[in-house]
Amino acid sequence: LAYIGIIASFNIQTVLGNLYEYDFNSSWCVVLGYLPPILIGCIYWAFVNQAFFRLCRVVYPNIKWLQSYRLFIILPLIELILTCILMSLILFLHSVVYLPTDYYCFVPITNIYSMLWLAFNGYGNQIGILSFIYIRITIFLRRQANTQTLIIKQRQDRDVLVIRRILITVSFLISLGMPAMGFLVVSLITNKDYLLTFPVLFFFVGISMAGVCILTIIFTPQLKKIVMKIIQHNRVVPLNSSLIGSIQTRQ
Repeated sequence: LAYIGIIASFNIQTVLGNLYEYDFNSSWCVVLGYLPPILIGCIYWAFVNQAFFRLCRVVYPNIKWLQSYRLFIILPLIELILTCILMSLILFLHSVVYLPTDYYCFVPITNIYSMLWLAFNGYGNQIGILSFIYIRITIFLRRQANTQTLIIKQRQDRDVLVIRRILITVSFLISLGMPAMGFLVVSLITNKDYLLTFPVLFFFVGISMAGVCILTIIFTPQLKKIVMKIIQHNRVVPLNSSLIGSIQTRQ
């Protein structure tokens, strides 16, 4: 929600700037330009944590502390601090500047090294860890003997299904990030900042966030059940004509 709120404020500033030429440059502008890479990095770390939990259940079921609630409460805090530290490099390099054509602060697309740093730490590390976890689980399951009990096989099949759902969601996010990488490559070659770079980028980001919400509902049975109950509860059911007639007769 915080990430979507910041992106929405960027779009509002762009519209107001183009219509009325407002200047939104301020001390808070740099802070707002620094927050989106941190938040998107934490979103990807959340998928890593889900995959890591399944890894612990499948490969290391006997190590209880790897499956404790306390560990998965501490992990996001550690990842948040680590992401803030890594992303702070763009502040020390003064890479976050006010973009006069877009009317908000962010790293210019022509600042190739800072943009690569954001891309690498925003989702590059997370995608690499996710790939390693998936490969590790696949290798482990293939090495298992065929004499496993039915309960263990069912549990492992369920865990692998969840891992695949996580990878589908992350693959969806990566595919929608391809336009931004395309602009980055073009800027690297031409050394020019194109006017529509960030509008196109944030448009696909908005689609990806909406897609993540929908996929999360579809792939989470408990959440899907809650949503379906809400929909069914709010649905207006027309009364049968025979039922209406019987009610009138009784009156």
